[in-house]
Amino acid sequence: MKIGKPEISVEENTVVHRTEIESGDGRRDLWFRVDAKFGDLVTDTCDAPLVGLLIPAMAAGEDIHISGPISERLFYNLSSPYQTLLQHILPALLKVEIHPDQLRAEHGRAPGVATGFSGGIDSFCVLADHHYSSECPDGFRLTHLVFNNVGSHGNGEQGRRLFRKRSDHLAPKVKRMGLPFVLVDSNLGSFYEEGLAFAKTHTPRNIAVALLLQQGIRRYMYAAAYTLRHTYVGPDYDISRTDPISLPLLSTEVQEVMPGGEIYTRVEKSLKIAEIADSYDTLDVCVRGEDINCSQCNKCVLTMAPLDAAGLLDRYSARFHVDAYRANQYRLLARSLQKPKPGPLRREIVRFIRDSDWRIRFTVPLRALQYRTVKRIKRPFGRLVRRILHALGRGRGSSE
Repeated sequence: MKIGKPEISVEENTVVHRTEIESGDGRRDLWFRVDAKFGDLVTDTCDAPLVGLLIPAMAAGEDIHISGPISERLFYNLSSPYQTLLQHILPALLKVEIHPDQLRAEHGRAPGVATGFSGGIDSFCVLADHHYSSECPDGFRLTHLVFNNVGSHGNGEQGRRLFRKRSDHLAPKVKRMGLPFVLVDSNLGSFYEEGLAFAKTHTPRNIAVALLLQQGIRRYMYAAAYTLRHTYVGPDYDISRTDPISLPLLSTEVQEVMPGGEIYTRVEKSLKIAEIADSYDTLDVCVRGEDINCSQCNKCVLTMAPLDAAGLLDRYSARFHVDAYRANQYRLLARSLQKPKPGPLRREIVRFIRDSDWRIRFTVPLRALQYRTVKRIKRPFGRLVRRILHALGRGRGSSE
Protein backbone atom coordinates (compact mmCIF):
# COMPACT_ATOMS: atom_id res chain seq x y z
CA MET A 1 0.00 0.00 0.00
CA LYS A 2 1.27 3.46 -0.91
CA ILE A 3 0.07 6.58 0.88
CA GLY A 4 0.85 9.76 -1.05
CA LYS A 5 1.59 13.26 0.20
CA PRO A 6 -1.45 15.06 1.59
CA GLU A 7 -3.09 17.73 -0.52
CA ILE A 8 -5.05 20.31 1.46
CA SER A 9 -7.53 22.41 -0.49
CA VAL A 10 -10.57 24.61 0.05
CA GLU A 11 -13.70 23.34 -1.68
CA GLU A 12 -17.14 24.93 -1.20
CA ASN A 13 -16.49 26.40 2.26
CA THR A 14 -14.76 23.22 3.45
CA VAL A 15 -11.13 22.25 3.92
CA VAL A 16 -10.30 18.87 2.36
CA HIS A 17 -7.32 16.71 3.40
CA ARG A 18 -6.76 14.30 0.50
CA THR A 19 -4.18 11.55 -0.03
CA GLU A 20 -3.81 9.22 -2.98
CA ILE A 21 -3.87 5.56 -1.91
CA GLU A 22 -2.48 2.79 -4.09
CA SER A 23 -3.11 -0.80 -3.00
CA GLY A 24 -4.02 -4.22 -4.33
CA ASP A 25 -7.55 -2.87 -4.82
CA GLY A 26 -6.32 -0.19 -7.19
CA ARG A 27 -5.79 3.57 -6.87
CA ARG A 28 -8.19 5.97 -5.17
CA ASP A 29 -8.23 8.93 -2.81
CA LEU A 30 -8.79 8.93 0.94
CA TRP A 31 -10.30 12.23 2.02
CA PHE A 32 -11.43 14.04 5.14
CA ARG A 33 -13.64 17.13 4.89
CA VAL A 34 -13.99 19.81 7.60
CA ASP A 35 -15.89 23.10 7.66
CA ALA A 36 -13.57 25.92 6.55
CA LYS A 37 -13.85 27.74 9.89
CA PHE A 38 -12.02 24.80 11.48
CA GLY A 39 -9.39 24.58 8.77
CA ASP A 40 -6.67 25.78 11.13
CA LEU A 41 -7.05 22.52 13.09
CA VAL A 42 -6.09 20.33 10.11
CA THR A 43 -2.56 18.89 9.96
CA ASP A 44 -0.41 18.45 6.85
CA THR A 45 0.93 15.06 7.99
CA CYS A 46 0.02 11.51 6.96
CA ASP A 47 -0.67 10.44 10.55
CA ALA A 48 -4.44 10.24 10.00
CA PRO A 49 -4.27 8.13 6.81
CA LEU A 50 -1.68 5.83 8.38
CA VAL A 51 -3.74 5.07 11.49
CA GLY A 52 -6.98 4.85 9.51
CA LEU A 53 -5.58 2.41 6.93
CA LEU A 54 -3.33 0.24 9.10
CA ILE A 55 -5.97 -2.48 9.65
CA PRO A 56 -6.96 -2.71 5.95
CA ALA A 57 -3.25 -2.97 5.07
CA MET A 58 -2.72 -5.72 7.66
CA ALA A 59 -5.82 -7.55 6.41
CA ALA A 60 -4.35 -7.54 2.90
CA GLY A 61 -0.79 -8.26 4.09
CA GLU A 62 0.52 -5.16 2.31
CA ASP A 63 3.52 -3.20 3.60
CA ILE A 64 2.90 0.54 3.82
CA HIS A 65 5.04 3.11 1.97
CA ILE A 66 4.37 6.74 2.93
CA SER A 67 5.43 9.76 0.88
CA GLY A 68 4.27 12.42 3.36
CA PRO A 69 5.60 13.15 6.86
CA ILE A 70 4.50 11.12 9.90
CA SER A 71 5.17 11.33 13.62
CA GLU A 72 8.31 9.54 14.76
CA ARG A 73 6.52 8.38 17.92
CA LEU A 74 3.58 7.06 15.92
CA PHE A 75 5.91 5.27 13.50
CA TYR A 76 7.64 3.51 16.39
CA ASN A 77 4.42 2.40 18.10
CA LEU A 78 2.61 1.32 14.93
CA SER A 79 5.59 -0.61 13.59
CA SER A 80 5.34 -3.27 16.29
CA PRO A 81 3.49 -2.77 19.63
CA TYR A 82 0.17 -1.64 18.17
CA GLN A 83 0.20 -4.25 15.40
CA THR A 84 0.80 -6.98 18.00
CA LEU A 85 -2.19 -5.74 19.99
CA LEU A 86 -4.38 -5.72 16.86
CA GLN A 87 -3.38 -9.30 16.06
CA HIS A 88 -4.66 -10.38 19.48
CA ILE A 89 -8.04 -8.81 18.67
CA LEU A 90 -8.18 -9.86 15.01
CA PRO A 91 -5.92 -12.93 14.64
CA ALA A 92 -6.30 -13.01 10.85
CA LEU A 93 -4.34 -9.77 10.50
CA LEU A 94 -0.77 -10.01 9.22
CA LYS A 95 2.12 -7.91 10.50
CA VAL A 96 3.34 -5.40 7.92
CA GLU A 97 6.30 -3.06 7.61
CA ILE A 98 5.92 0.72 7.52
CA HIS A 99 8.33 2.68 5.29
CA PRO A 100 8.07 6.47 5.74
CA ASP A 101 9.97 8.99 3.63
CA GLN A 102 9.98 11.56 6.40
CA LEU A 103 9.70 11.43 10.19
CA ARG A 104 8.79 14.35 12.40
CA ALA A 105 9.70 14.54 16.08
CA GLU A 106 8.77 18.18 16.73
CA HIS A 107 6.73 19.06 19.81
CA GLY A 108 3.89 21.56 19.61
CA ARG A 109 1.67 23.37 22.10
CA ALA A 110 -1.68 23.52 20.33
CA PRO A 111 -4.36 24.93 22.68
CA GLY A 112 -7.31 22.65 21.93
CA VAL A 113 -8.86 19.83 23.98
CA ALA A 114 -11.49 17.74 22.22
CA THR A 115 -13.66 14.67 22.47
CA GLY A 116 -16.03 12.92 20.11
CA PHE A 117 -19.67 13.66 20.88
CA SER A 118 -22.55 11.46 19.72
CA GLY A 119 -25.03 12.33 22.45
CA GLY A 120 -24.55 8.91 24.09
CA ILE A 121 -23.88 7.88 27.68
CA ASP A 122 -20.11 7.59 27.25
CA SER A 123 -19.58 10.94 25.51
CA PHE A 124 -21.86 12.78 27.95
CA CYS A 125 -19.80 11.34 30.80
CA VAL A 126 -16.65 12.94 29.35
CA LEU A 127 -18.50 16.27 29.27
CA ALA A 128 -19.59 15.80 32.86
CA ASP A 129 -15.96 15.71 34.01
CA HIS A 130 -14.35 18.02 31.43
CA HIS A 131 -16.98 20.66 30.67
CA TYR A 132 -19.66 20.86 33.36
CA SER A 133 -17.36 20.20 36.33
CA SER A 134 -15.83 23.25 38.01
CA GLU A 135 -12.94 21.12 39.27
CA CYS A 136 -11.45 20.30 35.85
CA PRO A 137 -7.97 21.83 35.27
CA ASP A 138 -7.77 24.22 32.33
CA GLY A 139 -5.43 21.93 30.38
CA PHE A 140 -8.07 19.20 30.40
CA ARG A 141 -11.17 21.36 29.90
CA LEU A 142 -12.91 20.75 26.56
CA THR A 143 -12.64 23.40 23.87
CA HIS A 144 -14.18 21.45 20.95
CA LEU A 145 -16.63 18.62 20.31
CA VAL A 146 -16.12 16.39 17.25
CA PHE A 147 -18.66 14.37 15.28
CA ASN A 148 -17.37 12.26 12.41
CA ASN A 149 -18.31 9.91 9.63
CA VAL A 150 -15.90 6.96 9.50
CA GLY A 151 -18.32 4.03 9.36
CA SER A 152 -20.66 4.15 12.35
CA HIS A 153 -23.46 5.55 10.17
CA GLY A 154 -22.87 3.13 7.31
CA ASN A 155 -20.97 3.68 4.08
CA GLY A 156 -21.76 5.50 0.88
CA GLU A 157 -24.39 8.17 0.37
CA GLN A 158 -26.88 6.45 2.67
CA GLY A 159 -24.41 6.59 5.53
CA ARG A 160 -23.65 10.22 4.70
CA ARG A 161 -27.35 11.11 4.91
CA LEU A 162 -27.62 9.51 8.34
CA PHE A 163 -24.45 11.35 9.41
CA ARG A 164 -26.02 14.65 8.39
CA LYS A 165 -29.33 13.79 10.05
CA ARG A 166 -27.65 12.96 13.35
CA SER A 167 -25.36 15.99 13.24
CA ASP A 168 -28.33 18.27 12.49
CA HIS A 169 -30.05 16.90 15.60
CA LEU A 170 -26.97 17.46 17.78
CA ALA A 171 -25.86 20.86 16.46
CA PRO A 172 -28.39 23.08 18.32
CA LYS A 173 -27.81 21.11 21.54
CA VAL A 174 -24.03 21.59 21.28
CA LYS A 175 -24.52 25.30 20.53
CA ARG A 176 -26.47 25.58 23.78
CA MET A 177 -23.48 24.01 25.58
CA GLY A 178 -21.26 26.80 24.24
CA LEU A 179 -18.70 24.57 22.49
CA PRO A 180 -17.60 24.56 18.83
CA PHE A 181 -18.92 21.52 16.94
CA VAL A 182 -16.44 20.12 14.42
CA LEU A 183 -18.05 17.90 11.77
CA VAL A 184 -15.64 15.64 9.87
CA ASP A 185 -16.92 13.77 6.84
CA SER A 186 -14.75 11.07 5.24
CA ASN A 187 -14.73 8.08 2.93
CA LEU A 188 -12.48 6.10 5.31
CA GLY A 189 -15.22 3.53 5.94
CA SER A 190 -15.14 2.47 2.29
CA PHE A 191 -11.59 1.11 2.76
CA TYR A 192 -12.80 -1.49 5.27
CA GLU A 193 -14.04 -4.83 3.98
CA GLU A 194 -17.22 -6.34 5.33
CA GLY A 195 -15.34 -8.66 7.70
CA LEU A 196 -13.69 -5.72 9.47
CA ALA A 197 -16.73 -4.76 11.51
CA PHE A 198 -16.95 -1.28 13.00
CA ALA A 199 -17.24 -2.68 16.55
CA LYS A 200 -13.78 -4.24 16.19
CA THR A 201 -12.12 -1.37 14.36
CA HIS A 202 -13.72 1.85 15.60
CA THR A 203 -10.81 3.01 17.78
CA PRO A 204 -8.25 3.57 14.98
CA ARG A 205 -10.98 4.86 12.66
CA ASN A 206 -12.02 7.55 15.13
CA ILE A 207 -8.49 8.36 16.26
CA ALA A 208 -7.58 8.97 12.61
CA VAL A 209 -9.96 11.95 12.82
CA ALA A 210 -8.38 13.08 16.09
CA LEU A 211 -4.94 13.04 14.43
CA LEU A 212 -6.32 14.92 11.44
CA LEU A 213 -7.07 17.79 13.85
CA GLN A 214 -3.79 17.71 15.77
CA GLN A 215 -2.65 21.03 14.34
CA GLY A 216 -5.05 22.68 16.80
CA ILE A 217 -5.97 19.87 19.23
CA ARG A 218 -3.23 18.87 21.68
CA ARG A 219 -5.31 16.53 23.84
CA TYR A 220 -8.05 14.20 22.57
CA MET A 221 -10.22 12.28 25.03
CA TYR A 222 -11.74 9.12 23.64
CA ALA A 223 -14.91 8.19 25.53
CA ALA A 224 -14.44 4.85 27.27
CA ALA A 225 -17.14 2.20 26.88
CA TYR A 226 -15.83 0.03 29.73
CA THR A 227 -14.42 0.64 33.18
CA LEU A 228 -10.72 -0.03 33.78
CA ARG A 229 -11.33 -3.36 35.51
CA HIS A 230 -12.78 -4.74 32.26
CA THR A 231 -9.69 -3.97 30.17
CA TYR A 232 -8.93 -7.03 28.07
CA VAL A 233 -6.85 -7.91 25.01
CA GLY A 234 -8.09 -10.92 23.10
CA PRO A 235 -10.14 -12.13 20.13
CA ASP A 236 -13.91 -11.79 19.70
CA TYR A 237 -14.19 -8.77 21.96
CA ASP A 238 -15.17 -5.17 21.34
CA ILE A 239 -11.97 -3.26 20.62
CA SER A 240 -13.06 -0.71 23.26
CA ARG A 241 -11.84 -3.07 25.97
CA THR A 242 -8.25 -2.44 24.85
CA ASP A 243 -8.50 1.38 24.83
CA PRO A 244 -6.58 2.07 28.07
CA ILE A 245 -3.65 0.18 26.50
CA SER A 246 -4.04 1.14 22.85
CA LEU A 247 -4.77 4.88 23.01
CA PRO A 248 -1.30 5.92 24.26
CA LEU A 249 0.14 3.98 21.30
CA LEU A 250 -1.84 6.23 18.95
CA SER A 251 -0.53 9.50 20.40
CA THR A 252 2.05 11.71 18.70
CA GLU A 253 4.58 14.29 19.90
CA VAL A 254 1.94 16.94 19.19
CA GLN A 255 -1.24 15.27 20.38
CA GLU A 256 -1.96 13.14 23.44
CA VAL A 257 -4.77 10.61 22.97
CA MET A 258 -6.29 9.36 26.21
CA PRO A 259 -9.45 7.63 27.50
CA GLY A 260 -12.19 9.60 29.23
CA GLY A 261 -14.68 8.24 31.76
CA GLU A 262 -12.78 4.96 32.18
CA ILE A 263 -13.09 5.08 35.97
CA TYR A 264 -16.89 4.71 35.89
CA THR A 265 -19.17 1.75 35.31
CA ARG A 266 -22.03 2.10 32.84
CA VAL A 267 -24.55 2.51 35.65
CA GLU A 268 -22.39 5.13 37.35
CA LYS A 269 -22.18 7.04 34.07
CA SER A 270 -25.97 6.91 33.64
CA LEU A 271 -26.58 8.28 37.12
CA LYS A 272 -23.90 10.92 36.64
CA ILE A 273 -25.29 12.36 33.41
CA ALA A 274 -28.84 12.28 34.80
CA GLU A 275 -27.75 15.38 36.73
CA ILE A 276 -26.96 17.22 33.45
CA ALA A 277 -30.06 19.03 32.19
CA ASP A 278 -28.60 19.33 28.67
CA SER A 279 -28.82 15.55 28.34
CA TYR A 280 -32.59 15.39 28.90
CA ASP A 281 -33.50 16.29 25.32
CA THR A 282 -30.25 15.13 23.70
CA LEU A 283 -29.37 11.63 24.94
CA ASP A 284 -29.10 9.27 21.97
CA VAL A 285 -28.28 5.59 22.55
CA CYS A 286 -30.43 3.87 19.93
CA VAL A 287 -28.96 1.66 17.21
CA ARG A 288 -31.79 2.41 14.77
CA GLY A 289 -30.96 6.04 13.99
CA GLU A 290 -34.50 7.30 14.58
CA ASP A 291 -35.50 10.82 15.68
CA ILE A 292 -36.25 9.51 19.16
CA ASN A 293 -34.74 6.47 20.90
CA CYS A 294 -36.88 3.48 19.92
CA SER A 295 -37.10 2.23 23.54
CA GLN A 296 -37.24 -1.36 22.25
CA CYS A 297 -33.69 -2.32 21.21
CA ASN A 298 -31.19 -3.74 23.68
CA LYS A 299 -29.18 -0.51 23.95
CA CYS A 300 -32.31 1.49 24.75
CA VAL A 301 -33.67 -1.00 27.27
CA LEU A 302 -30.36 -1.46 29.07
CA THR A 303 -30.04 2.33 29.32
CA MET A 304 -33.60 2.88 30.52
CA ALA A 305 -33.65 0.11 33.13
CA PRO A 306 -30.99 1.57 35.51
CA LEU A 307 -32.47 5.05 35.11
CA ASP A 308 -35.91 3.67 35.92
CA ALA A 309 -34.58 1.70 38.89
CA ALA A 310 -33.01 4.93 40.21
CA GLY A 311 -36.23 6.91 39.69
CA LEU A 312 -34.65 9.12 37.00
CA LEU A 313 -36.19 7.86 33.76
CA ASP A 314 -38.98 10.47 33.62
CA ARG A 315 -36.32 13.14 33.09
CA TYR A 316 -35.82 11.60 29.62
CA SER A 317 -39.44 11.51 28.50
CA ALA A 318 -38.48 13.72 25.52
CA ARG A 319 -36.00 11.09 24.29
CA PHE A 320 -37.68 7.76 25.13
CA HIS A 321 -41.17 6.29 24.79
CA VAL A 322 -41.38 5.93 28.56
CA ASP A 323 -45.04 4.85 28.84
CA ALA A 324 -44.73 2.22 26.10
CA TYR A 325 -41.58 0.89 27.72
CA ARG A 326 -43.15 0.61 31.15
CA ALA A 327 -46.17 -1.17 29.74
CA ASN A 328 -43.85 -3.93 28.45
CA GLN A 329 -40.81 -3.61 30.66
CA TYR A 330 -40.78 -7.20 31.95
CA ARG A 331 -40.77 -8.65 28.44
CA LEU A 332 -38.25 -6.09 27.14
CA LEU A 333 -35.86 -6.53 30.05
CA ALA A 334 -36.03 -10.33 29.94
CA ARG A 335 -35.32 -10.31 26.20
CA SER A 336 -32.42 -7.86 26.53
CA LEU A 337 -30.76 -9.98 29.20
CA GLN A 338 -31.04 -13.37 27.54
CA LYS A 339 -27.56 -13.89 26.12
CA PRO A 340 -25.63 -17.14 26.64
CA LYS A 341 -22.44 -15.22 27.53
CA PRO A 342 -23.47 -11.83 28.89
CA GLY A 343 -20.74 -9.21 28.79
CA PRO A 344 -19.62 -7.05 31.71
CA LEU A 345 -22.14 -4.29 30.95
CA ARG A 346 -25.11 -6.67 31.24
CA ARG A 347 -23.77 -8.25 34.42
CA GLU A 348 -23.28 -4.82 35.94
CA ILE A 349 -26.84 -3.76 35.12
CA VAL A 350 -28.22 -6.98 36.56
CA ARG A 351 -26.33 -6.39 39.82
CA PHE A 352 -27.63 -2.83 40.08
CA ILE A 353 -31.24 -3.90 39.46
CA ARG A 354 -30.89 -6.78 41.91
CA ASP A 355 -29.62 -4.48 44.66
CA SER A 356 -32.19 -1.73 44.11
CA ASP A 357 -35.73 -1.49 45.45
CA TRP A 358 -37.15 -1.30 41.94
CA ARG A 359 -40.41 -3.10 41.17
CA ILE A 360 -41.44 -4.00 37.60
CA ARG A 361 -45.02 -3.41 36.53
CA PHE A 362 -46.47 -6.61 35.06
CA THR A 363 -49.21 -6.58 32.45
CA VAL A 364 -49.56 -10.36 32.31
CA PRO A 365 -49.15 -13.00 35.02
CA LEU A 366 -45.60 -13.35 36.37
CA ARG A 367 -45.64 -17.13 36.15
CA ALA A 368 -46.49 -17.10 32.42
CA LEU A 369 -43.76 -14.59 31.62
CA GLN A 370 -41.19 -16.31 33.79
CA TYR A 371 -41.51 -19.62 31.95
CA ARG A 372 -42.37 -18.46 28.43
CA THR A 373 -39.94 -15.58 28.15
CA VAL A 374 -37.13 -16.26 30.59
CA LYS A 375 -36.85 -20.04 30.62
CA ARG A 376 -34.78 -20.04 27.44
CA ILE A 377 -31.96 -18.06 29.06
CA LYS A 378 -29.04 -20.43 29.46
CA ARG A 379 -27.51 -21.42 32.78
CA PRO A 380 -26.07 -20.16 35.02
CA PHE A 381 -27.01 -16.60 34.03
CA GLY A 382 -30.59 -17.64 33.36
CA ARG A 383 -31.10 -18.76 36.95
CA LEU A 384 -29.80 -15.42 38.20
CA VAL A 385 -32.07 -13.45 35.86
CA ARG A 386 -35.12 -15.49 36.87
CA ARG A 387 -34.39 -14.93 40.55
CA ILE A 388 -33.94 -11.20 39.98
CA LEU A 389 -37.08 -10.80 37.91
CA HIS A 390 -39.06 -12.83 40.42
CA ALA A 391 -37.77 -10.65 43.26
CA LEU A 392 -38.63 -7.49 41.33
CA GLY A 393 -42.24 -8.63 41.10
CA ARG A 394 -42.54 -9.38 44.80
CA GLY A 395 -45.25 -7.38 46.51
CA ARG A 396 -47.12 -6.54 43.28
CA GLY A 397 -49.29 -9.59 42.83
CA SER A 398 -49.38 -11.63 39.65
CA SER A 399 -50.66 -8.81 37.43
CA GLU A 400 -51.81 -5.23 37.43
